[in-house]
Amino acid sequence: MKAGISSIGIYIPPLYLSHDDLADARDIPRDKYKIGLGNINMAIVPPWDDPVTMAANAAKMAMEAAGVEKDEIGLLIVSTETGVDQSKPVSSFVHGLLGIGRRSRVYEIKHACYGGTVAIMNAVNWVRSQHHRGKKALVITTDIAKYGLNTAGEPTQGAGAVAFIISDETEFMHFLPSMNAFYSNDVHDFWRPNGYATPMVDGKYSIQCYLDALEFCSHDLQDNLMQETGKHLLDFVDYFIYHLPFTKMAKKAHTKMLATLRPELNEEQIAAIYEADYADKIQPALTGSQQVGNIYTGSVYMCLLSLLESKQEELENKNIGIFSYGSGCGAEFLISHVGRGLQQQLQKLNFRKQIDRRIKISMDEYAAIYGDKDQAAALQMGMELQDADPFSRFIFTGIKEHKRQYVKTGSH
Repeated sequence: MKAGISSIGIYIPPLYLSHDDLADARDIPRDKYKIGLGNINMAIVPPWDDPVTMAANAAKMAMEAAGVEKDEIGLLIVSTETGVDQSKPVSSFVHGLLGIGRRSRVYEIKHACYGGTVAIMNAVNWVRSQHHRGKKALVITTDIAKYGLNTAGEPTQGAGAVAFIISDETEFMHFLPSMNAFYSNDVHDFWRPNGYATPMVDGKYSIQCYLDALEFCSHDLQDNLMQETGKHLLDFVDYFIYHLPFTKMAKKAHTKMLATLRPELNEEQIAAIYEADYADKIQPALTGSQQVGNIYTGSVYMCLLSLLESKQEELENKNIGIFSYGSGCGAEFLISHVGRGLQQQLQKLNFRKQIDRRIKISMDEYAAIYGDKDQAAALQMGMELQDADPFSRFIFTGIKEHKRQYVKTGSH
């Protein structure tokens, strides 16, 4: 049985900070961010948004795009590494906000940025097993990548949520799970101990762990593909997308994959192939990372959405290679196949409209929000914007008696 994505929804916060402004404020050359990292802007989460509201907003759009009602959902999985409670999963909050019925399985997955892929594959397997009894799965990735002010990780921040309806109605996109390549290794490249608001990162080591995982998975996926189809990965896959903690990571990743699969070539030859591939196979997937930043569990799937919007009608019957990496670490290299219905999806997705509708904030406003200072003033600064935002259906209103409070917005 085929199982895959019937629809996708995405939610991007309504505020952003320019990397040029950040570089100027930190007395760093602008090209270090724009060229060195490949980033242009980064999403900033206002006080009325959090991982729960972003997840619910993205999920609502995915359900509407597929014409799926709340009683059709039998499985709800949320993947996040920025949960709001040590016990209660984000998925439970979302379950309540969306009004999904009680006859459903609801849980949360954590495995750093790889967790979203784990959630999707769990949902695909649930549908393929036929235990779904005609129901559909709702999978959501939601995260806030937040680092300390004036830290090395600061320009790689971002936030957003991507949601998927997974079903056996797969005209839009399905996966080829028999070929998936997996990798796991116990490392400390990026972690956030209990009680810490921001993560600890060994940046160079994390990149090396990423590339080691990609090398392993590339070999494995190539072997699996040859056994299944007799074809070479570089011939079978039309486009490649990678998890991007920062945009320039795409170059490091694609170069590593090429060197792994074409060991007979030298560095200059590999570089030439990368340059030939870039405009058609790599660059179309980078818009989200450049404009939004790192959204952890959803980063690689924001790249997928960027590719879908960039290429549109060219993608029908094409294969997309997706490399998902999460620190700690876990990784998976999978292949998705694009079927029919992409144009209808894009008309309902509004990804570009969400990026374009954002409001640029100043460094002072950024410090007020991300520095956790004067939250009341920051909330007042933007509530008018939220009221006029057609993409914001749910908001966070504070904590009462240690319980997080959410409401549906009156205008939606």
